[in-house]
Amino acid sequence: MKRIFCVSALGLAALATACSTPAAGTQTAAANVGPNGEPLVCRSMKVTGTRFPQKECKTAEAWEQYDAYTNSNAKESTDGYQRVRSGAATNAGG
Repeated sequence: MKRIFCVSALGLAALATACSTPAAGTQTAAANVGPNGEPLVCRSMKVTGTRFPQKECKTAEAWEQYDAYTNSNAKESTDGYQRVRSGAATNAGG
């Protein structure tokens, strides 16, 4: 009984030590700063072919440019789809 208690106490001590130290891949708040000292905003991005998101960090200005770029591409794609599949081209029979 004394031996089991000693082994379980060592296991709990190891567990407590593991919980108190940060993991190797974690980032602290100070690490979320860009090269020019600007704060970084991180997002989880969906990646095709996997169900695991990828973490991507950029400055707020860079995210605004990224969002504007993706929104303009989506609008152009939608407009192109609507132009080709509607109007006189579909009524002409060919």
